[in-house]
Amino acid sequence: MYFLMNTRKMALALSLVTSLTLAACNQAKSPQQVAKDTAAAEQTAAENTQKAQQAADEKLASARTEVRDEQKDAAHTSAVETQKVTDEAAEGNYKVALAQCEGLSGASQKACKDQASAAYATAKAQAKEVRVNSDPKP
Repeated sequence: MYFLMNTRKMALALSLVTSLTLAACNQAKSPQQVAKDTAAAEQTAAENTQKAQQAADEKLASARTEVRDEQKDAAHTSAVETQKVTDEAAEGNYKVALAQCEGLSGASQKACKDQASAAYATAKAQAKEVRVNSDPKP
């Protein structure tokens, strides 16, 4: 029985100490300490926000660079392929013109072939000029 009463007294004392300790945790701080803690929290928040903004800006700049590079590659591919198509069309027109020249004879045939050759050379030169003017990669 004595043991039981001591145990109750110890439990009561432990409970009292725990209550006082917990109550001390919720004590109001002085205005100076609150101001100091607030300033420190604001400083940390500002620094963290600035770091996050800088990281976001760097990633955005990197993404924009990648987009510009991809656009340049696409414009280059377009210019090259457009020249290839134009060259093929010019060659086809040249072959058709030569076939038509075969129906002529003598000086007329020679003049026709010369005209077809000149038209072909002009078309090829124009295709190259269009590519040079539109291709971002020389």
